[in-house]
Amino acid sequence: MLESSKMKCSDKTMVREKLTSEKLYIRIICLTVIFLIAFIGTVALSYFFLPDGFLNSYSESRDFETSSNLLVSTLQIFLFNQMSVVAILVGSIFAKKRKEKECYLTLGYYCFLLLVLLNAVILGTGSFSSTNTASIPLMERIAGMFHFAQHAGMIEMFGLLLIACSLADKYLVMTHGKNTSTRSIKEITWKKQEILCIIIGILLMLFAAFIESRAIIAMG
Repeated sequence: MLESSKMKCSDKTMVREKLTSEKLYIRIICLTVIFLIAFIGTVALSYFFLPDGFLNSYSESRDFETSSNLLVSTLQIFLFNQMSVVAILVGSIFAKKRKEKECYLTLGYYCFLLLVLLNAVILGTGSFSSTNTASIPLMERIAGMFHFAQHAGMIEMFGLLLIACSLADKYLVMTHGKNTSTRSIKEITWKKQEILCIIIGILLMLFAAFIESRAIIAMG
């Protein structure tokens, strides 16, 4: 078995060490802190330094007509949002490290953080195709994301976070400098809490789709 098939290593970089910990709850706590700092910081920076509607064209390209039936609309949005799950899943197949004693860091984390930054810029610049948010103050925009009964964004992203953390050591292709090695699916082990977190993550995304669907129907 390759040494990289386990997450044991002497990584002296604190953040990397936490993200690659064998303990799932440590990975979740660490990524949650990074997520909140990156999200709120990017919202603030984009609010002050990027023009309103900066990503309007991106938001419009993701628009699609949903059913007026709440259940059908929820399933439509949920299935559409699974593209983010697929991106994290594909990214989690690959991992890399620069130094011999470092742990391999899955690219699934990078996919997740890219989605976080994208959503943060959309919020910061008010790039919502269906809503004019240009006049909403910064703190109100940020606080609004934590009104879970009305806004689905945070719930959806936390669901993705749980999935990304659960897949953190499931990589198959490992790159160390110019060297690349692989392992088989049979070498991957699953813990009960990892499977549970993936299920919870998917359920959170389903709940987020329900909230978003309800809001769309209420506006329409």
